[in-house]
Amino acid sequence: MDAERIRTGERRVATGMLTELTAGAPSAERPTLVLLHGIQGSASAWKPLMERLSPEIHALAPNLRGRAGSHAPDLLEAYGLDGFAADVAAYTAGIAGPFVLAGWSMGVLVSLEYVARHGCGRLAGLVLVGGTAHPGTECRWFAGETPERIAEEAARRAEALRLTETAAPFAVAGSWMAARRADHRGTLAAVSVPTLVVHGAADDQCPLSHGRAIADAIAGAELEVWEGCGHNPMAHDPQRLADALAAFMARL
Repeated sequence: MDAERIRTGERRVATGMLTELTAGAPSAERPTLVLLHGIQGSASAWKPLMERLSPEIHALAPNLRGRAGSHAPDLLEAYGLDGFAADVAAYTAGIAGPFVLAGWSMGVLVSLEYVARHGCGRLAGLVLVGGTAHPGTECRWFAGETPERIAEEAARRAEALRLTETAAPFAVAGSWMAARRADHRGTLAAVSVPTLVVHGAADDQCPLSHGRAIADAIAGAELEVWEGCGHNPMAHDPQRLADALAAFMARL
């Protein structure tokens, strides 16, 4: 484990200022790994994994809008999946070569939104961790129906998931009000790059059936089911996840 390898920084991109965590150095021989956080967390959720990655892997973890000093629009509607996908597209425009997009939880929906809007042309692969293509009634991250109620629930959920740095309650509310209506089941068939799906068998935030459905719908997708793991594999066993990502990227 090497926490000192992780650097903090910021990038001004077309959508606004995005803060970031980075590790490793760019390489013309290997794709960059771009890590997308969940609905309530920030790039720091990926720190345990980044500390364990080989220095040969160039890893970037942006804080999307409303998180950790990144630009924070005043409109609730700005925190929809389209806004997050716009941040990802603007951020990755600065990457010279292909990249692997790895999303956790809501980051899976953001990854699929990116594919729906921008295709797979720049992608070397996808890694989808603890996510869903269609939250429906089973993936209920928050029960509240109003921004105020969602914000009240956010603190309890952050503690349960062991998140050390969380998004502003306003951003969480806007994100959930958009994410709960998302349906990217039709996008899965359009994924044309190697895909790894990782899902905890004990995930009570997003049942395993959702991970299986994603893997079944993407041609050639690999599925790893982790027994005894809940919604946050980075906290459960970061070394195992780092090894899984490294092995996946070595096959690209």
